[in-house]
Amino acid sequence: MSGKNIGFSTNMSSHPASLKTIVTIGDYFSAAHHFLLKNDFSILKSGLEAVFNTPVQANQITKIVVFLEKHGSLYHPLKIQVVASEKRTCSFVLNGAVSRSGLSLIENEYDLISKMNQAYSKHYLPQVFGVDFIETDKGRIGFFLGEWFEGYKEFHVTEDQDRRQIVIWESDGSCHYVFETNALEIYQEISRILTYYYDLETFEQISPWHHAAGDFIVKQEKQSVHVRLITVRGYSPLKEFCTGEEDKKVYILPSLLLFFLNLTLRMRLDRLNGTGKTYMLGNRVIKATIKGFLKALDEKSTIYDFGDLRSVFTEFFRQFSPGQITKMMENILESTHPESSEINLLEKNLESHCKILHLIFKNI
Repeated sequence: MSGKNIGFSTNMSSHPASLKTIVTIGDYFSAAHHFLLKNDFSILKSGLEAVFNTPVQANQITKIVVFLEKHGSLYHPLKIQVVASEKRTCSFVLNGAVSRSGLSLIENEYDLISKMNQAYSKHYLPQVFGVDFIETDKGRIGFFLGEWFEGYKEFHVTEDQDRRQIVIWESDGSCHYVFETNALEIYQEISRILTYYYDLETFEQISPWHHAAGDFIVKQEKQSVHVRLITVRGYSPLKEFCTGEEDKKVYILPSLLLFFLNLTLRMRLDRLNGTGKTYMLGNRVIKATIKGFLKALDEKSTIYDFGDLRSVFTEFFRQFSPGQITKMMENILESTHPESSEINLLEKNLESHCKILHLIFKNI
């Protein structure tokens, strides 16, 4: 195995005895090496067999190249390029965690992605092939191997001379700029994907998620935009309504409404270039979010026996005044506890946001 010479080290509180240890890039690559080779490449072979759709033996793996892609607050993803016999090549992502928070999440996230890939017919999440923990003299390092989305890039809002744009980060370090209005299709698709994974009967939804964390990635082609979701940190109802199965039917629309209202707010939040000042995207993103949401309801109408969900939800939403919508939004903010920088921005724009929502549904 080989990889980039990054020259990286970071302080990570990963030791079970709560001691501060320094995990260097060498330590991290060594742990990744052990993970990939463990049990005669068992997890890596699972991934290769899924990609090639044929059994793969350890002696057919001729080369493995490892690249450190980025550092996140929880994971430090590695790109794994594998060459097998007959010059077959493919890439994987190896998500690794060193910190306590990352280690506590990684196995749960692996299980969530696995279950959701089994439960849903369309896959906007990566396939995952195995999770394990490597014991080192610096503490535990956890990894799971997953599908690499070739050609997909991270994107964030940026601002230059009062001009709002979306920047798509290219793999060579360059940037591709897209005006915010021309990027609306990306946000529409994100809205559709999140609504696709919303469970109408259990009220479970993917949460938390954030544009600033790079949770969604995008691939642009001439006539279309493709979006994928690369992480699931949680999957649970936004609010617990009841426990009885019969009672749950009464709350299908109220729960869906809360999901939708929260979606319209979260969709507008990013950080400049991913790590900078908290930023709220323009009003046009609201309409794009609604389009994606309603499109996903059309898809769900063919799965659930609740009639035309688009029409049913639209009529339900129209019952509420802008003031009532604003009050529900305030309750959502109280229960979801956004960051302080986000709260100030959301509160400042909340009334106008709700008025736009009301107006759009009035004219649908």
